[in-house]
Amino acid sequence: MRFSIICLPAIVAGCLLAGCSTRFETPTELTSTERLVSGERRLVPVLEYADGEALAGIDTLHVPVVELSAGAEFDDALTPDRLDYLRAVVSREICQRFARGGFSILPTPEEADAVARLEARITGLRRSNVATTGLSRAIGVAVPGPLNPRVPIGIGALGAEGEILTPDGEQIAAIQWASQNHLASGGGITTLLDGPDAFGDLADATELASVFADAFGDLVVEARGDFDAVEGDTPLGTCDAYVEAYRDETD
Repeated sequence: MRFSIICLPAIVAGCLLAGCSTRFETPTELTSTERLVSGERRLVPVLEYADGEALAGIDTLHVPVVELSAGAEFDDALTPDRLDYLRAVVSREICQRFARGGFSILPTPEEADAVARLEARITGLRRSNVATTGLSRAIGVAVPGPLNPRVPIGIGALGAEGEILTPDGEQIAAIQWASQNHLASGGGITTLLDGPDAFGDLADATELASVFADAFGDLVVEARGDFDAVEGDTPLGTCDAYVEAYRDETD
C-alpha cells in the first residue's frame, strides 16, 4: 500500500501527458464535412475546419442552447432534465470561451437577426461511475498536491460537434470532437468545493464540456489570428444565463 501511494503521483503525471480520446458512432448533423481535416486539440484528435478570413470579419455570434444529436444514444438512466442540465453547462462553457476570444455572444434568437450563428450538439455521453468517483475522491484526499488521481474504471466521456454559420448559412468553422476524461482529473481534493455534482454521474461530462469549448475556441481564435480581426464584447453574466435559465425552468 505504501508503494502504491508513493508511486501514484508519478503514474498520474504520466496520464496527463497522454490524450484520452474516444469515439461515438453518431451520424453528423454538420451542414458539411467536406473540408474537415484531421487535427489535434489539447492532445485530443479532432476533425476541424476554419476560414480565418471570414471569421476575422465577425464580432457577434448567436449561440443557442446546445442540442442533443438526433442519432446519439443516451443511457436510459439519464432523465431529460439531467440531459438539459448538461446542455446548459456545455452552452455556458462555449459562451465563456468565445467571449474570451473577442466575440459578443447573443444567447437569444430575438437579438440575433442577421448575425453569425454557432450551433453545437452533444453526440455522445458516457456517465461517470459514481462508486469509483467516490473512491477517487478518497485517493485525492490521501495524496496531497495539485493532481487528482482517478480509479481507471468508470471514467466518463463526452462527444460533441459544432459549427459557425454566416447569416446566409455558409459554414466558416466546424469541429468534431470526443474524449473521455483524464485519469488525473475530477474526484479529488481540488473538486471538494464543487459540491455533490462533482462526484455524480455527469461529473466527467461537465468537466469535459470546457475541454470541448476550449478546443473549438482555440480553432477559431487561431484562425482569426492570421488576419486583422474585429472584436466584440460580451456583458458580464451573459454566459451564466444559460444555466440560470435551466434552473428557472426546473424550480
